[in-house]
Amino acid sequence: MTRLLAPLRHSDAAAYCFKFCLGPFAVKSFSFLTLSLILAGALHAQATKPAAKAPAKDDPIQLEQVDVTADKENNFSLPLDAVATSGSRLGLTSRELPASVSIVTQEMMQLRGLRTAVEAVESAVGMTGGTNFGSIPNYSTRGFGGNNVTIMRDGIRQNTASQSSRTVDSFILDRIEILKGPDGLMFGEGAIGGAVNYISKSPSPSFRSDLLASYGGWGSYRVGLGVGGPLKGTGFNYRADYAHNYTNGYQDRNSQRYDALALSVGWRANEKLSLTWFGTFLDDWNESYYGSPTIYDAVINTTVAGALPEVRTFVSTTDRMINPRVDPAARRTNYNILDNYAATENVFNRLRTDLRLTPDIELRNEAYVATQLLKWRNEESNTWNPVAKNITRGALTLIYRDDVLLGDRLDLTIKQPIAGHANRLLIGAVFERNDQIRGGAPGNVTLTIPAVTLLNPNVGYGPAAPFKKTSRIGVETHAFHLQDVFDVTSNFRAVLGLRYDHISLQRDTLFNNTTATPTPFSTFKKGYRTTTGRIGGVWILSKTVNAYASLSRASEPVTQLVSLTTTSADFSLQKGQQYEAGLKGSFLQNKLDATFAVFDLEKRDILTSTLDPVTGLRISQQIGAQKSKGAELALALSPGDGWRIELNGAYTDSKFADFNENLGTSVISRTGKHPSNVPEWVANAFVAKRFANGFSVSGGPRYVSDRFGNNNNSVVADGYVTVDASASYTWSRWQVSLRGRNLLDEDYESVAGTTMRRLADPISAELSLRTSF
Repeated sequence: MTRLLAPLRHSDAAAYCFKFCLGPFAVKSFSFLTLSLILAGALHAQATKPAAKAPAKDDPIQLEQVDVTADKENNFSLPLDAVATSGSRLGLTSRELPASVSIVTQEMMQLRGLRTAVEAVESAVGMTGGTNFGSIPNYSTRGFGGNNVTIMRDGIRQNTASQSSRTVDSFILDRIEILKGPDGLMFGEGAIGGAVNYISKSPSPSFRSDLLASYGGWGSYRVGLGVGGPLKGTGFNYRADYAHNYTNGYQDRNSQRYDALALSVGWRANEKLSLTWFGTFLDDWNESYYGSPTIYDAVINTTVAGALPEVRTFVSTTDRMINPRVDPAARRTNYNILDNYAATENVFNRLRTDLRLTPDIELRNEAYVATQLLKWRNEESNTWNPVAKNITRGALTLIYRDDVLLGDRLDLTIKQPIAGHANRLLIGAVFERNDQIRGGAPGNVTLTIPAVTLLNPNVGYGPAAPFKKTSRIGVETHAFHLQDVFDVTSNFRAVLGLRYDHISLQRDTLFNNTTATPTPFSTFKKGYRTTTGRIGGVWILSKTVNAYASLSRASEPVTQLVSLTTTSADFSLQKGQQYEAGLKGSFLQNKLDATFAVFDLEKRDILTSTLDPVTGLRISQQIGAQKSKGAELALALSPGDGWRIELNGAYTDSKFADFNENLGTSVISRTGKHPSNVPEWVANAFVAKRFANGFSVSGGPRYVSDRFGNNNNSVVADGYVTVDASASYTWSRWQVSLRGRNLLDEDYESVAGTTMRRLADPISAELSLRTSF
């Protein structure tokens, strides 16, 4: 951490003091007022609480409530009776929610050997993922990926996925919840494709410790240590988890290190008031592998009828490659500069206050602060030159990020019947301030990097260039929302949610990278107002089977807010809308849990290029659209005798309904084409068998169909099948496991590319030791 914080010890000290002390004054004042009201109410409740009388000899003794969780609720991604916090703040279970939610628990991550959040998310129905350059996770679902899938921690988004998300070791998480389709109701701007929510571990009311150690191929190893329990005599509970994850990487010079510390402390003042603090501290450093160059013999222009092959550089918008491939001899070659790195520190702090004012009225407040510091130095483009027979490399990329997010979220929940019908109502507000510093390379430095040979390249070091702060962006969000669940009849429940967001942005340009001297200070301001939400109904067909239907909406700007400039100031928010219907239920005497969903999702007002009918010049208009429709099925079976079986599959038909791509001086229609990196089919199978002698085996295949690497659909990432399997032995509280990954040694792309293919790791083995006590 000292390495990253060193640049902040001098000139930035005053700026940091301002950001932490003066900038969030309004948020702090609101939080302080809320907390004061909560404490006042609690003290009043304590003062007026009648003294407890000693029980009579024959009076029954009231025991504390004990929550019992079934084994299948922890080890399957279909815990239908678990509360889905990412779908509603009213305490609805997955079975009660008119939306698709998958939950991957910590127990499930351990059973399947899911080392990172990305691996855990891919086990859910219809999800694909991968880790891009610079350790940025990337998810795709229902035809949408990238920043269309929001990534959060405990329901709080620090920024868009490409700006702030980092690889997270699964050991420090309690669970991951994946919500499908638009959900502006829960998370505001963004989340048109879906949302992935990393949930922290809560303080433990009983003592428990966990230990994990593993060693695998290419010098990879993990260490995890966790402990939690009550602090006797204080009324406090705690939980602390630390994880260290390191690998040299299969590719040359692709080492990665991730350190994570998660802490939580809870205090129950009385039966009405509780406070819980959560803190997560992430530190990572990695050398980036951006992909192996795709070599080819020639290209054909697909826009020209009868075009002949040409030996020249590939153009993604118009061309198709002839005989595209990765040279096996270059499979492990990394063309990045020798002094490349991406290093970040992320800190998340959250204070949650719960106050039960009456048996039917609850108040909950969450105040939070999140910080990120990132320095990024890379060469990020390695493309095949068929004429020179070498690798053309891009210029040096320098990225600097320094973010501070402060916010407060307040909810009031009222449980009161209406005309004799049960009703739950939540009224809430969110206030956030996100201050962000962005930077890169100064404009007076030459950033050119020379070409290299395909095999045994002399990659060299990058040009000497300092990080230069270029802009300061402030985003302030005021949001108000309500959620309601009303039992219309004993067999039908209506679910409604509305959210209103007011977003204000100010961008101060500090330096222009394109000139050798600084440009004059300039300021750009923009505001948005948007209303989103969800309306749905749940039909209770039996005690264990529900059917549902819903309509949900979300919105997002044409570019991520941190990148918004005057060139995009006149454009409105893009809209996402989804119709969904499905079935959730338990069958075969609760041995089989199943979910089925069909959906129709559309994103409108996409920025697209058109030609002015008068001047013939290319202009940008918000008339584009992308549509997706499909179906998802998930099954979780517990037949007994130590067996555990899980199957899931998703079909997605995603196309551009109206979209033109920019060719520079002209445009070309992509209507009817498929968006990049979206598979038509995704399927997972997992089977586990536990024997009486302490041995157990588990594993299964994963299938992902072909994906396109470009909007022209001329580049195809082949579909693949991978198989993981493990054998374990349990003795007392200790478990030793031998796990094989990618046992078919499939050569595949984790994320579809065009001129570069980011290849996944080949076959590998891992030995792990785990215990809890």
